[in-house]
Formats: sequence, structure tokens, C-alpha cells
Amino acid sequence: MKKFELLGATAIALFAAAPAFAQNTESAPQAAQESEEDTSSSEIIVTATLRSENLQEVPIAVSAFNTESLDKAGVRDIRALDSVSTSFNLNSTQTESGGTTLRVRGVGTTGNNTGLESSVGIFLDGVYLSRPGIALGDLLDVNQVELLRGPQGTLFGRNTSAGALNIRTAKPNLNKFEGFANGTYGNYDLINLQGGVSAPLIDGKLGFRLSAAYRNQDGFGRSVTGAESNDRNRYIVRGQLYFEPNSDFNLRLIGDYQKSNEKCCDAPVIQESSIVAANVFLANGLPQNGGIVVSGVDAAQNRRGNSQQFRDRIEQGGGSAEANLKIGNADLISISGYRISRAASIQETDFSTLNVFSTSRGSTGAANAIPSFTKIKTFNQEVRISGEAFEEKLQYLFGVYYSDERINEIQTLTLGTDFQRAISANLTALGAPGPNPALNIFANPTGVPGAGVSAAGNFASNRFQQNGRNISFFTNETFKITDNFSINAGLRYSDDRKKGIFTQSAANSPACLAVLANPLTGPLAGLKPLAVGLTCFPFAVQTNILGPNTAFLAPTPVPFNRVFKDNELIYTGKLTWQPRENINTYLSYTHGYKAGGFNLDPTAAAGGTPRGSADPRFKSEKVNTYEFGLKTKFLNNALTANLAIFHNDLSDFQVLEFTGVQFVTFNVAKAKATGAELELTAKLSREFTVNGAFTYSDARYPKKCAGTDIRQQVTSLCGNSLTNAPEVVAIAGFNYDRDIGSNLNFGLNGSIRLESDRRTSTQAVRVDNNSIKNPFDIQDGNAKINLRAGLGAQNGAWRIEVFGNNIFDVQTRNVTFDIPLRGGDFIRNNPALGTGAQGVARGVFNQEPRTYGVTVRSKF
Repeated sequence: MKKFELLGATAIALFAAAPAFAQNTESAPQAAQESEEDTSSSEIIVTATLRSENLQEVPIAVSAFNTESLDKAGVRDIRALDSVSTSFNLNSTQTESGGTTLRVRGVGTTGNNTGLESSVGIFLDGVYLSRPGIALGDLLDVNQVELLRGPQGTLFGRNTSAGALNIRTAKPNLNKFEGFANGTYGNYDLINLQGGVSAPLIDGKLGFRLSAAYRNQDGFGRSVTGAESNDRNRYIVRGQLYFEPNSDFNLRLIGDYQKSNEKCCDAPVIQESSIVAANVFLANGLPQNGGIVVSGVDAAQNRRGNSQQFRDRIEQGGGSAEANLKIGNADLISISGYRISRAASIQETDFSTLNVFSTSRGSTGAANAIPSFTKIKTFNQEVRISGEAFEEKLQYLFGVYYSDERINEIQTLTLGTDFQRAISANLTALGAPGPNPALNIFANPTGVPGAGVSAAGNFASNRFQQNGRNISFFTNETFKITDNFSINAGLRYSDDRKKGIFTQSAANSPACLAVLANPLTGPLAGLKPLAVGLTCFPFAVQTNILGPNTAFLAPTPVPFNRVFKDNELIYTGKLTWQPRENINTYLSYTHGYKAGGFNLDPTAAAGGTPRGSADPRFKSEKVNTYEFGLKTKFLNNALTANLAIFHNDLSDFQVLEFTGVQFVTFNVAKAKATGAELELTAKLSREFTVNGAFTYSDARYPKKCAGTDIRQQVTSLCGNSLTNAPEVVAIAGFNYDRDIGSNLNFGLNGSIRLESDRRTSTQAVRVDNNSIKNPFDIQDGNAKINLRAGLGAQNGAWRIEVFGNNIFDVQTRNVTFDIPLRGGDFIRNNPALGTGAQGVARGVFNQEPRTYGVTVRSKF
């Protein structure tokens, strides 16, 4: 922490010194004067309001990053945007395709469930990407990335209750041939190739653009089994046609295809369960260590896991069409988009060397099992008309938006050869007699030695379907009251309809039936509910296995066929005032909304009454945001300083929690986020620029967050901060760019990113005992430094760069969680095995280590 405080003080001093230095040096006024002409042409234009406007005049907290700034920061995909934005956070867990979460200002929706949509909407050339995993491909041939902070639902298509990521690719050039090629080689055998060409087909009227990227890199995670994880093996191809026959009409067609075959993500065990020391695994015919060979802080720091395989294959493609037609003084815009994505994963997610279970047919070759996959088809259509009226006193925009999404998912889990003995080890820890491999009393209804039913090969292939439709009507108007004062108002009526279906394609679970048939009388009678809950593992058991009148219905999946309906009026109001040139202020209030839906988990409808089932739906999330913004430029535009102060009130906040045996989705009545953001850029001379960004966000569950909900999983959250939401994040950077002679250019840039402590688990405390904190939940404050140096031609024809990211190899965690079936609430409270947090094994998903390499660039 002392290191963090020192670096934090250094960054704050840099922020404070930048404007002072600009004012007090002799070169600053000269530099400002020299750059005045350049500044007018280098204004940053954004489309945050669906119009092209100067970033400094838009009444929204938005950061924009062009191709050059992304290249200098080493941002290859959106997961690395946190190196340039203090308000953005992204993390992935078991799979990148389904377990990716985006957060803005500390607010976001945990992934790993296809039924949940992101709180941060992602838009690629105006088309909504319905899940974060779809957007994780390389940022290829990008013109600009805009990060809009705060709810944006009045203008952007769907689900932007926390913010929006607006990605715009480069258009074809209608007037000349141009191209680029980049190649990078780095540690972990990184090979990254990108290239593209653009040329006119009919001069000034029709052109094409074709670009492609390939990235391959060894994984930075290694298992004792020899398996690796967190590797890269992907490629993308994008083609475009742009037609502009005259100034009143243009049409842009874009198509892309991308594919990845990667291994994500193993999790080192940072804390072993106390049941290992009790030798319960050895007593059940397993290795004494229970299949976890390496564990502890050193294992996490060295990124050493115990798993056997993680495979995540993603194949997707899509196309879009954008047409712009000028009708008098109005602009009519139509954007159509279609995308199909298919992801398939094979994982042994017990995070040990044992063969406990697999998200596939498994090594036992379960008959009739269907490999796990997720297929998502989306279609989006938006039409809007905008223009000016009343002598440019009114800017108007009206639009309609329609989206259709079809999800088809198979979740297969197969129990392995070690599953039954691992379950017995957990039960042995509670005092049950330890069976040998030939006799398992819990799956042996007769009690005859050798008559036990093996769980090996037991499986379930569960099918989920969700068909969703959204239609919305929206408008946004800006009234210019005076030359310096404007009022902006926006409305969107959004109507959502979803149908969720859960059926079982195939299943076979005789071990569960055997445990249910076992009377377990005498001293073991009290263990039967637990034995049923563990052996009838919810992801690998038949549905309704006991019929509607059994007391043990809860652990078994219940099919459902339900409809979700909701509608909401989303609205915003903004006051903007320009007290003087280059000083713009705004005050806004926004009511945002994110649709609810279905928990696509086998246990979502389980746990109801014997005559019915639980409701698999979760409610829509709503947010009210208050924001004040100040955007300024000084010293002939040499110094830019932007400030935003915000407060978010969230209701029915959507939360996903993994309990060790199921994914539970629920709503929390209240959550809040309060804070401020500051962004600074100072051009100290023609060659030297410094920049800084600072975000303070107190994203938390208030002490009375649960409302009337008395469930422990909800009440235990109250009074804690949101997951992966550091209170303080700061970035300080510099860029030095100097011409050498008449042909060469030298560049050096670097940045330091600092963040304060943050939580990494869904729950800060044990649900069964709120006085006990989850171990290793807190990721300590840290600082990461990136550096890049380059030498090349002044005209950009060629350039060679060396780079290092996280150069001091600071190891940090994304997510901390309980290892499945390795201790649990029932173990934590056993005094003989240690109390509280010691009873359960904890795993961690790590962030990227140090990377470095060489990049060669060429433009022609």
C-alpha cells in the first residue's frame, strides 16, 4: 500500500503540475500559439448524440480514442481499454464467450449466463452487439472508439444503463488507393498481423476496403498437467463497400467473419480447503491432496493451476447496411444489422487434476450427450430522421428501433470417474464413514458390498431457448434559447418481449436415483438431504426426477416455458450553458432502463412448492442519474480539462452469483454509485504532451439495500461495495514526438495506471455467517506502467516500435470464487475442520502479466 500511496501522490502531483507548468514556462505560450492553427483542425468529433459534434460541446461524459492513441497505448481489443480510461473495467471468468463483464463507473452486470445482457451497450458501426463476448475480437481498422459514461438509453438501441461503447471503423477512401500493414512479435510467442487496403472503384463515387488481422500467443496460465490457458488464437476479416453518387445520398455495406480457438480460463487455487488436511480424500480412494497439487498465494502469483483442459471456440459473422439520404434540410438514416455467433466450450471446471466433471461428453463418453454450445442470432433495424428548424434554434431527431434475438444453447455436464469419491469426501468431512472405492453407502440402496451405483458417465444435456424482441420509439430535441444557453430533452418508449424455454435433450442419472432410494437410517439420516443435493448435481441430473410430490424436488431441474414482458419510458433532460468561449457546462437528469429476462440455468425454476416451480425470470433494472459536467480549454487550446460529477440511483439491480452448485440470478432493491471524473491534456510544447485522468466512484450496496427481500444472499450484500469497483483509478501519461532531420521521427510515450483496493467476489462475506469475510476477496491497490518507443519515417511510410505493458509484472486478480464441490457452507461451520473461511477452497482468475515485443508498421 505504501507503494500505491507514493505512486498515487506522484500522479496527483503530475495532474496539478501540468497546468501550472504550462502557465509558467516560457515555451508554453509559444507552443500554444504555434498549435493554435493545428488545434482547430484536430478537434475531436464524436457521434455520442447520433450527430457529428465537437467532443467539447457534447453534454455527455465521453472519452474518444482514435487509431493513433489506441496504437500508442497497445490497445488491441476492448479488454485493454482500461489502460486509457479510468472509468472502464472488463473481466472474464471461465469463458470469454459467456463470462465477460463490462463496467463503467463501477457499475456492470456479472456475466457467465447468456440470459443476462450487459449494462454497457456495445455498438459497432451503429449496430448493437447483444453480448460482450461477441465484441472481444481484435479492434481491426478502427477509426475511433467512444466511451459514453452514464445511461444512454434515450439515443442508443438497448441496455445502456451504465454506459455505451461506440466503435467506428474506417470508411473506404473514394479518391485514392491506400493501405497499411502491421506486424508484432512479443513474449509468450506473440504473433500479431494486421493489414488492409482501400481503393476507389469509381473515382469519387464507389470504393472498397478490405482488412484482416491474425493473432496467436501462448497462454500465460500453466497447469501442473501441462495444459495452458489464456492464450490467443484468432483471426478476423472485414470487407466494405461505400457508394456516394452525390452529396445527398450514400450507402455503406460492411461484412465480417471472425473465428477463435482459445483456452480460457483456468483458475489457480489461492486457498486450499481445510478438508484436505483431514485426509478425507485419501479415505475415499483419491490422492491425499484431492487433485490440487499446487495452491496458495505463490500458485496464484505464478499463474499455476491444476486443471486439465479449457477450450473456448467462437465463430461469428455478420453484416450491416447504413444508408443516408438528405431530404431538404433533414437527414434520413437507416441502419440494418444481422449477426450470428456460435460458441462451443469444453472445460473440466472442477479446477483440479481429478476427473470430477466436464462440460462436454467427458472422458466417459456419455451416451446421447450433446456437446455444449451457444448460438445467438440477432437482427437490428433503426431508422431516424434529424435536422434543424426555426433558423437553427431547434435540433430535432425522431427514430424507431427494432431488434430480434434468438438464443439456442445446450449446456451439457458429464460426471467423471472421480465424481462419486469426491462427493463422498465432502460427506466424510461431516462425520460419515469413509467408503472404499468398492462400497459407497450413499449410492448403495441395498447396503450390499459392491452393489453401489457408479456416478461415472451420469450426464444431462439441457437445452435453453430465448427469443427476444424489442421495439422502441425515440426522440431527442435541443432548443437553443440563446447563443449560450440550450435545453435538451430526450424520450424513448421501449417495449420488450422474451420467451424462455428450458427442456432436456438427454440425461442419465442412476446414481442420483440410488441415493434417493437409500433409506440412510440411524446416524446418517440427517445427511440424506445433503447427499441428495450433492449426488443429484443440478447440472447433470434428469428433470423432475422425483415427480411433483416429493420433498426432494428442489435439487432437480424443472423445465419451464415462460414469457417475460416489460416496457419503460426512458427519458433525459439537460441544461447546457456556455459562460464564455471554450467553457461549456451541463446539468442533466436521466432515467435509464435495462431489460430483465430469464436465468438460463437448469436450477432456475427449481425450489418451488411441490405443486409448482420457482420463477426463472428476473426483473428489469432501472437507474436515475444526476450529472454535472464542465468542459474547458485554456491557453489557446493547449490545455484541456473536463470534469463530471455524478450520482446513480439503481433499483432492481441485477446480480448473478455462483453458489458452488448453481448460478443464481436475482434483483437487489437498491444500489448506488457516486463520484467524479477528471480528464486533463496539456500540450507543453510542440513535441511534448502530458495527459491525466482520475475517477472516484463509490459504487456500493447501501446498508438497507434489500428492501422487503429477506433472502440471505441479498441481505449479505448490503453495506458492501460492488464487485470490481475500485473507489479510485488514476492514469498519468506523456507523449514525446520529435522530428529528426528531414526524414525521421522519434516517439516515446508511457503511462501509469493506479487503482485502489477493490472487491473481487460477488459476496464480500459468507452468506451463512455475515460476520466472516470471504478470504482473498480484496485485490490490493496497485500500479501498472506501460512504455513504448518508436522510430520511423516522418510521412508514416514505415515505423519500428518497442513496447512493454505492465513492465514490472504486477500480478492482479479479476475474480475470486469458491471451487465447486470442495468444501462449502456445511464444512465452514464444522469446528473440527476449521471455522469460517477456512473450510472452502478459493480460486482466482488472473489479469494479464507483463508483455513486451516489437512492432513494425507500414502505410502506403
